[in-house]
Amino acid sequence: MPSPLALIQLVSEQTMQNLVPVLALKPDRVYHLATSKTAARSANIIEAARQAQVITELDNICLTEMPSITETSLAVIRSIAEAKDQRCTPVVNFTGGTKLMSIGAYEAAMREEAVSLYVDTDHQRFLDGHTGPKLNTVLGDDFSFTPLQKVLTVNAIAVANGRQRVTGGQNWRPFLPLAQYFLKSPNDEAATWQAIHGIDGLCPNGREPRFALDWLSLLDKPIALPPEVGDLAIQAGLVRANGAFLHLPDSTRSELEALSKCDRPAPQDYFAAVRPVQFTLALLSGGWWEVAVVDTALRSGQFRDLRWSVNVGESKGGFDPEEDIVGVDGVQIVYFSCKRGGSKARLFAQLDELDNRARCIGGRFARRFLAVYLTPCGQHGANLLKRARELNGIQIITARDLENLEVFARRPRL
Repeated sequence: MPSPLALIQLVSEQTMQNLVPVLALKPDRVYHLATSKTAARSANIIEAARQAQVITELDNICLTEMPSITETSLAVIRSIAEAKDQRCTPVVNFTGGTKLMSIGAYEAAMREEAVSLYVDTDHQRFLDGHTGPKLNTVLGDDFSFTPLQKVLTVNAIAVANGRQRVTGGQNWRPFLPLAQYFLKSPNDEAATWQAIHGIDGLCPNGREPRFALDWLSLLDKPIALPPEVGDLAIQAGLVRANGAFLHLPDSTRSELEALSKCDRPAPQDYFAAVRPVQFTLALLSGGWWEVAVVDTALRSGQFRDLRWSVNVGESKGGFDPEEDIVGVDGVQIVYFSCKRGGSKARLFAQLDELDNRARCIGGRFARRFLAVYLTPCGQHGANLLKRARELNGIQIITARDLENLEVFARRPRL
């Protein structure tokens, strides 16, 4: 029977290079060498592994703020000795930390003739450090990340980056026929947007009601949708037919009636009552574009665990922002922000917000897409592309791009 493993790692700001070896090796013990700046990452890595059904004992080793080669090397040597005392086979991961820390860890593995590895996240594989016994003695002959795909989920990566709450998202498939129709029928899409947010629409210029009584009034106003759009919206459960007219869903009418009689309704009750109506308004006036994008991204075969309309946050309570589309590409979070666009859309500012949200969930190397249905032209479009490139290569996706599934493939680094 093989002896249990002890994984010795250098913890840095990026966590995937530490999480992936834990998932692959399933060590009995993990030694994390970190500075005070990166120490908090250690618990996130172990919690992400736990959620992937990998349970291990953790030993945290605190180094100085700027560890030298010698300091790191000696700390790794002590960890190797302790692992052997525990009758464990030590494995040194010298990927993380600063360059000096990496050199020190490699030197220690070489001196102690311990198994070592490097995590090549770009090519999704482990590399043998050749400092002791071969890596296949502890990992097997497959050095790729392929066996880890089922456990490298949005949850695991988000938790490793300090996010504690990830919802499963909503099912987009009931709305796909409508989204596909809008893609091939831009005039009907524009007419639908006008019916919602146009001057004579239900919510002119995007201004929704603020009080329950006003929402009740909105439920009784007919929606002037193009005939085929109306049929597809009925089939998707987005609107209800009332004789020859179409109306917003009224499943929460009784709740709105009760709230309209309250001076100060509880916010959670109010938002729960208006949510079904807001959902229809949002989907008909641009949310359908998210459905078209997530379906095409799934069919591209590039991504796993794609989720539409998810909440990613700090805890089980409170309000967390809703993300359009989140998934996994290799060991990276893939993050989509979808906008209908148009002449008044604030797309330039959206790039920085997209970048911040993606980094918050997936770390520095998350793949990021801004999907825009009505793409800007001229100088505005040129400025948008320039800013996207400046933010470490945010990729802009258009309606025409959805005709080519290869648009989502990874691009080589320049």
